Amino acid sequence: MSLPVLVAVVAIGIAVIVLSVHLSGGSAAVKFATAAEAISRFKIDFPEAVVHEGHVSSDGRDVVLELADGHIGLVHVLGSKQLTRLVTCGEMVATADGRIVELMTRDFTLPRVRLAFEDARTAGTVAGLFADAQEKAA
Repeated sequence: MSLPVLVAVVAIGIAVIVLSVHLSGGSAAVKFATAAEAISRFKIDFPEAVVHEGHVSSDGRDVVLELADGHIGLVHVLGSKQLTRLVTCGEMVATADGRIVELMTRDFTLPRVRLAFEDARTAGTVAGLFADAQEKAA
C-alpha cells in the first residue's frame, strides 16, 4: 500500500471515530441545574463531606459548596467531565466584581476560575466564603 493511500485511510478512520463520538453524545457539555446535582457529584469524591449550601453559577458549569467543617467545595465542569476540589483555607483568593467572581489559585492545573452568578449578592456571598477562609488561615 502506498504512503498517500495509507495516510488517507488513517485520516478517514480518525474522522469517522470523532464523528461517531460526537453524534453519540460524547461531546455534550454537562451543566448543573441545581446544587443538589453538584452535591451528589461532589460526594462521589468526598463522601464524608457535609454540605450546608450550594451556589450554582448562571451557566451551570460551576458550583461552590459551603461545607460544615469550614472548607469550600468546588465542582467545575470541563466538557462532559466534572472536576471536584476540596478547597482548604488560604488555597484560593476570590475577588468579586458585580456578578462575577474570579478565583485565583496556586495550582498550575487550574490557575484561574471565572464564575458568573445571577446577581451581585450571590457573587458577594461566594467571594465572602473565600474571604472567611483566608481570615481563618491568618
